[in-house]
Amino acid sequence: MIIVGFSSFHGTKAGNYFNYMKSCRNYPYRNGINFKIKPNNSFQILSTSNIEVTDNFESLALDEAEITANANLSDFLKLNDTFNEEEDDRIRELNIRKNGRLIRRKSQVKKDIDFFKFVFSNGFKGISLIDSCHNNGKRVMVTIEVTDKTYKMAEFLEKRMK
Repeated sequence: MIIVGFSSFHGTKAGNYFNYMKSCRNYPYRNGINFKIKPNNSFQILSTSNIEVTDNFESLALDEAEITANANLSDFLKLNDTFNEEEDDRIRELNIRKNGRLIRRKSQVKKDIDFFKFVFSNGFKGISLIDSCHNNGKRVMVTIEVTDKTYKMAEFLEKRMK
């Protein structure tokens, strides 16, 4: 289960709103999934989505971009659930990168996905919005992140709240 927060600015027309967001000109994140697995089961997964702003409703585009980033993360983690020839196409659609290197086949990340499925066996936790930007008010990009630290902190908080 992925928990997503929505902004309270639904229906806000673009105008001064984009003045508060940075430009995507030097946005440090690439569209798609980018992950790193480090020693001691330390990891970072980034999911970035790029959405067109329609009718100047930037807050809706930001929400859609965040939902898309979460859905792409979920799709990435479900890749090993089944196998068919279309999965390599899905791999390319998700723009998956491991340590910055573009992945073209499921076989290149099968063990990594198995590792992540084990980590997230109790559900998706610790996912947070880390950055967003706009491209002249026509497109928005949103990046979410989950790391071993944010996941463990979310588990800790969940246990403390029980």
